[in-house]
Amino acid sequence: MAIVDAAVKLNAIHATASNAYQTTIPLATADNIVDVGEAVLTAPTSVQNEFYDALVNLIGLQLIHTVDFTNPLSDLKKGKMEYGMTIEDIFVEMSRGQKYIAGTRSGESAPDQFEITKADVKAAFYSTQFERQYTKTLHQQDVKRAFRSADPVGTLTSAVMQSLRSGEEYDDYRMTLALVARQLEEAESATAWNGRVNLLSDYNTLNSTTLTPEQAVRDQDFLEYASEVMQTWSDRLRYVRSDLNIAGVDQTLPKPSQHIMMLGDMEAKFRVHLHTWAYNKDQLALGSVRTFDAWYSIGADSTSTPVVSPDDITVKGDLGLGGTDPCIAVLFDPDMLKIYNKENITENARNARAHYSNIWHTVADIYAASPYHNFVAFYLA
Repeated sequence: MAIVDAAVKLNAIHATASNAYQTTIPLATADNIVDVGEAVLTAPTSVQNEFYDALVNLIGLQLIHTVDFTNPLSDLKKGKMEYGMTIEDIFVEMSRGQKYIAGTRSGESAPDQFEITKADVKAAFYSTQFERQYTKTLHQQDVKRAFRSADPVGTLTSAVMQSLRSGEEYDDYRMTLALVARQLEEAESATAWNGRVNLLSDYNTLNSTTLTPEQAVRDQDFLEYASEVMQTWSDRLRYVRSDLNIAGVDQTLPKPSQHIMMLGDMEAKFRVHLHTWAYNKDQLALGSVRTFDAWYSIGADSTSTPVVSPDDITVKGDLGLGGTDPCIAVLFDPDMLKIYNKENITENARNARAHYSNIWHTVADIYAASPYHNFVAFYLA
């Protein structure tokens, strides 16, 4: 037992002991453990019995269970935005080539070198605020029970903070997926975007078949076709396209910058029903696939900018497998997502009358999706 741990245990006993015990036995520190031990050994029998009884009751079995959830999409967050509540996204179009005029041929006049050719600049403003607070009450009895462990204070404190952190990570995860789902919703009404790929109907037309979605997710030929289509679109994204982003601007997405998100249930179908050799062949490789459990919704359409709370985030069943319009994967530019932390503060206050402490963890984030980045969505339709 470490000296510090022993001192903490001894002082835990001291804090709940009788007046006779507290008068006889001094508080323990890392430097006086031996002195405390001598005081216990030379104390009256009643005080020794109290010590051993308390020690037996304290040193027992401690089981602390807490949900440990880490956001697998946390790397999509861009950092901290200290000031302001609105993101201004500016996009500058490529310069367009013009006919070269030398001004020396018959009928041609010399060009004006001071002619103004303004840059084609577009700007978007957005601010979806996701503000929430996580609270835990730490009662004196909780602290007492914690002293049964080898690392009493550390174990309980880490469990409480893990609870707060996991809650934040889980809500961040759901909100990120809700943001992508909202971008898909907005893209459906954007006349410039042509990035929807209907895998099943295209496959049925190409092969004169009538596979249903339930059959398709277990059909090796369809899954091989779907992998090939995803790879084809991955290659296409390398080139300049204006029909794969909501704003309709000329944009490109190099291979190293491409990310793919796929429903976990669908990714499992690829692994199980496609032979290993086919799934891992270069021409069928999907690269690093981010899997997730379901699409989520923030409870608002794509035209509003709500202030979102965790209760607003619900499963968006229509986009999932078995839904009315399942989207199984999105190939996208991670810079499309604008996620910044606005506030992250942990505070606590003790209620001396009731012997408990409240811990508050306040988080505020700005969530937005840029209309200027290319992405392709693959639907099981």
